Amino acid sequence: MDCRVNETYGCLLGESLDAGLPAWLIRFSGCNLACTYCDTRYASEEPGSLVPVSSLVEQAVSSGLGRVLITGGEPLLQSDAVIELSLALNHHGIEVLLETNGSLPLDSVPPFVTKIVDVKTPGAGSNPVFHPRNLDLLNPHDQLKFVLTSRSDYLWARESLAIRNPQSAVRNRNVLFSPAWGSLAPSELASWMLEDRLPYRFHLQLHKVLWGEKRGV
Repeated sequence: MDCRVNETYGCLLGESLDAGLPAWLIRFSGCNLACTYCDTRYASEEPGSLVPVSSLVEQAVSSGLGRVLITGGEPLLQSDAVIELSLALNHHGIEVLLETNGSLPLDSVPPFVTKIVDVKTPGAGSNPVFHPRNLDLLNPHDQLKFVLTSRSDYLWARESLAIRNPQSAVRNRNVLFSPAWGSLAPSELASWMLEDRLPYRFHLQLHKVLWGEKRGV
């Protein structure tokens, strides 16, 4: 099976609970959203290349990094390819992380995959898009991420979590509040979270702190 891929490279993970760990990144082409703060718009604008799953696995194994991040764009637009790739990587003992925007069903994603699910706030300009059953499909090791552009986004996220479906297995420490780069000052978000005694995790995009808007890091 072929995947339409925008780019691959070795990196330090910039987001998620694993930020700072080395990984092989596979960026799928195409996205079904157009978020206001998107920093990988090129993954939708560029056609990418068709790459066999076997070649992607070979790259990942050869990298020696032992960990793969599948991201986009929105990788689950090619869900069959994502599943086949994840199973093949797992067969080689490689840890698999999947970044997804939450708008597409997660029921076919293997349980060993760490799902990093982005819950789109009003400030993303794509709301409401979250697939209603996805909260029920998360495991304790999975993560929910809220990228916040403003105080109103923060209040929306806080209230959404207060009434969150109790079936969700995601722990509070696996819920990430991240300031949108260039839109919300990190110190402001940190202050709000401390004032409200929120049990969630403050989170920064490590790659932006290190390299700004540079591509391919």
